Amino acid sequence: MKKLILIFLVLLAAFTFAACTGEEEDTVIEIAFVPSQSVTDIMLKTTAIEKLLEDRIEGYTFHVTVGLSYEAVMEGMLAGQIDVGFLTAQQYAYMTVDHPGSVNVILTSVRNGLAVQYKADGSYASDEEVIAAMNATGYAAELATEKVTSYNSILLVRTADYNAGFDSLADLAGKTVAVQSTTSGSGYVYPAVLLDQNNMQFVTGTPVAANGDVKAVTVSGHQNGVLAVLNEDADACFVYMDARNSSSVLDLYPNAFSDLKVIALSPAIYNDTISVVSTLSQTLQDQIQAAFIDLATTEAGLAAISVYSHTGYKIAVDGDYDGERAVYIFKRDNLS
Repeated sequence: MKKLILIFLVLLAAFTFAACTGEEEDTVIEIAFVPSQSVTDIMLKTTAIEKLLEDRIEGYTFHVTVGLSYEAVMEGMLAGQIDVGFLTAQQYAYMTVDHPGSVNVILTSVRNGLAVQYKADGSYASDEEVIAAMNATGYAAELATEKVTSYNSILLVRTADYNAGFDSLADLAGKTVAVQSTTSGSGYVYPAVLLDQNNMQFVTGTPVAANGDVKAVTVSGHQNGVLAVLNEDADACFVYMDARNSSSVLDLYPNAFSDLKVIALSPAIYNDTISVVSTLSQTLQDQIQAAFIDLATTEAGLAAISVYSHTGYKIAVDGDYDGERAVYIFKRDNLS
């Protein structure tokens, strides 16, 4: 009898140790940010998220890192080394198309929209209305009080050229446009989709206008795209709306808003996500979702997420990203 009790106690101790060990590993939640800015800048702001989450989700420790690349964050999630990723819409699309079931989107980020994105009654303005408002006298990228879940890439040209007749997307054929790297949503991918929808395409060699060719010249940074046009190094540029509103542009060209005109908008680009690996329990996913929504209402939380210009979060629906998946498939099949 004593021997049976001893065996039971040994087995109980082993089970308890294993359970505790597993629980300890499971309660460390790894969060990764994509390196859209310098790693130092991101880390200075986002490490505060660790305590903000721990204050809201009892029994868990949160650890924030910045991926070496956008791809590294996705690979880390697929390998089970990252639990929560601040994925762009296109990253989420990639994960759900090429690795279905691997991640769940729990939140969509919201930002202050531009006032021109809204009508007087608060409803969304059409593309034509947005372009007209951005080209109106006195426009200076004023922010709206409303929060938006999407934005566009804008095609800018010099006002002098606009007045001379370069005032539509079709006029871009045969010309040179400043773009970002081929992985940039607003700087390349969505513009490429826009061109394809209009029987046009980027080329790297001499463009043939009759074929709808547009020569793409890669620059580093959206503001540098704007400067390339102002410096007459490119005929146009595709940049996020509104990349002109930056000291790096306005310090050199105080009249950048009036010196450039918008002639086209890309299809809407859905905002960044907070996504989690599907292996996390539904309870924990719900807790993380609620915690981020709550922390974004605090001064400390807003300061932490401001690194991505996020001003809050709304509960995400996977179907919101159907358009992103269509764009990803186009990119994968045509731009790789």
